[in-house]
Amino acid sequence: MQTGKIYICDDDPGVQKLLEKMLHAQGHQVNCFSQGSILQQALEEQQEDFPDLILVDIRMPDIDGLDLLRRIKSRRPAQQVVMMSAYGTVRSAVEAMKQGAHDFLLKPFSSNDLYNLVDKVVEHNQLLSENRSLKAEIRRRFDPEQVVFRSKSFQHVFDLARKVAPTEASVLIMGESGTGKEVIASTIHYSSHRHERRFLTINCAALTDTLLESQLFGHIKGAFTGASNTHRGLIEEADHGTLFLDEIGDISPSLQAKLLRVLQEKEFIPVGSTKVRHANVRFLAATNKDLEQEVRAGRFREDLFYRLNVVTLQVPALRDRPEDIAPLAELFAERFSNRDKINISKDALELMTNYSWPGNVRELENVIEMSAIMADKGQITADHLPNKLATEQLTPMAVPESGMSLEDIEKLYIEQVYRQTGYHKMRTAQILQIARRTLDRKLLQYNISKETLQNRTE
Repeated sequence: MQTGKIYICDDDPGVQKLLEKMLHAQGHQVNCFSQGSILQQALEEQQEDFPDLILVDIRMPDIDGLDLLRRIKSRRPAQQVVMMSAYGTVRSAVEAMKQGAHDFLLKPFSSNDLYNLVDKVVEHNQLLSENRSLKAEIRRRFDPEQVVFRSKSFQHVFDLARKVAPTEASVLIMGESGTGKEVIASTIHYSSHRHERRFLTINCAALTDTLLESQLFGHIKGAFTGASNTHRGLIEEADHGTLFLDEIGDISPSLQAKLLRVLQEKEFIPVGSTKVRHANVRFLAATNKDLEQEVRAGRFREDLFYRLNVVTLQVPALRDRPEDIAPLAELFAERFSNRDKINISKDALELMTNYSWPGNVRELENVIEMSAIMADKGQITADHLPNKLATEQLTPMAVPESGMSLEDIEKLYIEQVYRQTGYHKMRTAQILQIARRTLDRKLLQYNISKETLQNRTE
């Protein structure tokens, strides 16, 4: 049983004493008021910590109970008020409910009636409070102003996301798994006029075709074996909000056709139903596949591709923006610290900066979570990091052909290291033990670029 804060407003001292005793016995905090004007003044002086419930007698000498109810609800519409009366009539109860009362109690009422009513109100308020806290935490984590980065490449994508946010354009977010595509999608939503509505996500690759259809479009009772109740789908739940479809490239052709209808006509049919429903949803989609190649191969509908691909944002891999590794690691360390702040040592940051992060930001987050558990004295050191960060090795250099000049060998070696680090210039320079500006000069001298090396291997 949850306890709450209860106000009682009744001019009868005996009623006050009885109700206070009953509610105190249940663990509730109780304040009593003999006049409506005193209660009204107390509420006006409060800025926070409002009562969960106010019990108000209809007949009082200074202010009529219904008039007091109207004053309370005009200043604080969400306040829960229950009216009480020893002279109850249907008209009084109806009028109280019209004015916004939560319920009506006829004196004398039983202790069980009082306890059940108070328990329901307090529990409801606790759920609302938890829901507000959860929403605030979600907002905090997805607040565009809280997105952490230092690299120019991510800054470019972030700026484009903020620019496209006020529009209604569908956005296709490209990038490897774990790069932060959902962060970009949430940035678009919370920077748009839909930010007060829901932002829902679904991983299309994680569900079977049948389950994905039910999750997206909903189903009616009896639509299939096990459908014991009618279920609202995410499209309906996201009405006037945003729905983020992660790994959109993995949905089946039949679902692609149904999704296209929602995008074009803003209408859909739940599984097992024949009734058309409507939803005003903004769609954001993400994939790590080349959808143009999927279209050419006949695995993805061309018309759906162009519907989704009004604006394309390419999120860079973490290895291509090493400047973001340290601030992201520090953010995750703060998130996973229980009480005391967890710092990251210089040697640990160096290992993390030099690692290629094939799993991108998601892998970094997992590493920091594990390391925070193992950390001693509030600091993550190199010893707390997985061995793979310290032992990641390049493949051996190919044996130079006979007759190659020293300059040719140097060019070959730079190419191999540059390719094997995933075209990470800072890491390449560190392995070659040269300055970054020296590497830039060598790349220019030998006409080495990511594009030329990729074209050569195709």
